[in-house]
Amino acid sequence: MSLRLRVCAPLLAIAACLLVVAPAATGGTSAFSETYLAYTTGTATSPSQVWAAGAGGAPAKLLGAGEEPLLSPSGGLVAASVSAAGSGEGPALAVYHVDGAPALDYASANSVSAIPLAWSSDSKYLAVSLISTAVKNIAEGSSLAVIDLETGTMTTVAHGIVEGASFAPEGSDRLAYGLTSSYQSLAPVNVHISAPDGSGARLFTHDGRSLNPVWGAGGIAFDRERLRHLAFPAYQLWLAPAAGGAARQLTHVKVNTLVSGLVPIAFSADGLRLLAEFEGQDTSAAWTVDLSTGRVRPLTTPGRHTLQAAGISQDGTTLLVDEDSFEGPPSMGRVVTIPFDGGPARVLVAHAGQASWNE
Repeated sequence: MSLRLRVCAPLLAIAACLLVVAPAATGGTSAFSETYLAYTTGTATSPSQVWAAGAGGAPAKLLGAGEEPLLSPSGGLVAASVSAAGSGEGPALAVYHVDGAPALDYASANSVSAIPLAWSSDSKYLAVSLISTAVKNIAEGSSLAVIDLETGTMTTVAHGIVEGASFAPEGSDRLAYGLTSSYQSLAPVNVHISAPDGSGARLFTHDGRSLNPVWGAGGIAFDRERLRHLAFPAYQLWLAPAAGGAARQLTHVKVNTLVSGLVPIAFSADGLRLLAEFEGQDTSAAWTVDLSTGRVRPLTTPGRHTLQAAGISQDGTTLLVDEDSFEGPPSMGRVVTIPFDGGPARVLVAHAGQASWNE
C-alpha cells in the first residue's frame, strides 16, 4: 500500500512445475542454489516471521522476525521491517543474509519505524522509509535513507514523508522518490531524482501533486493526485521520460469517494507491462496496465479471492500475488502466481503472504 492516503487516514494501515512450499521447521539450515522468493508467515496471535525459498525444490528457510520483506535482485539478501515485531526496542530494520551470515540491523525502533522500499539492480543499495514514532511533528523526524550494502553505511537522502521510491533499472543506481513535508492533504508532494547518496537531487515533477514513482525501461510511472472535498485524493497513473519531457496519462479509472485509485508497483523488463494496486479504505486489489494496448483492468481468478499485487516477472507474463490475506495475518492467505492476462492461480506457498521475488 502507498505510505499515505492523503486524507483522513494517512497510516491505514507453481503447481505442476513448481513446488508448493510449506514453511520449514524453525532452525532449518538448507543451502540455496538460488533464492527467488521471500515471504512472511504469522497468525493473529503469533509474530510475523520472514522466510526465503529457493528454486529447484530447495526447502524454505527461516530468516527471522519481520514484516514486508524485500528480496534483493541477487537473491542473497532480504530486508524486512522489524519495528512491529518487538516492543519498540531494538532495531527498526533488519537485512538478512540468506546464506546464514549475521543480520545487519539499522535505525532504532524507539524513534522510527522502517519500511524497505526498493533495491538497486546491482543489489548494492537499499532505499528505506524511516517514519518517526513521535506523536507530533512526524515529518520532521521522518526521512528517506539509503543503505550501502558494500560498506554497511546508511545515508539520509532527504527529510520528510516518503511517498515511494524506485531505482533506475539500467544500473546507474539513480533513485526516484516521492517526498512531502506533511501528511496533510494540501501539502505539496513531488517526485525527485538523486544519486544514492542524495547528491545531485533535482525535481522530476513540479506540480505538487505527484508521488509513488516506479522506474521502468520506458520512463518513470507515478501517481498524479486530484484533491477532492470530503474524499480521498483521486490517483491516476502517468508516465514521463526519465531524462525529462512531457508526461502522458496512462489511466482514466473511476475513483469513488473512499478510495484513491491505482498505485504503480512494478514494471516488466521492457517497460510495457505494469502491475498496480487499487487502494483505498478497506481496499487493496491488484490491477494490470498494458502500455502497448492501453488496456487497464483488475486482476481476477476463478472464485472470489482478494488479490494484492506483489511482483511481475521480467518477461511480463507472470504476476506474483498475495491471495486472501488482506487485512489479516499472513497465514490466512497464500502466495500465488497468475498469468498477466488472468487465469487460475498457481500456489507457491500455502499459509503465507507479503511476498517478494527476483524472477
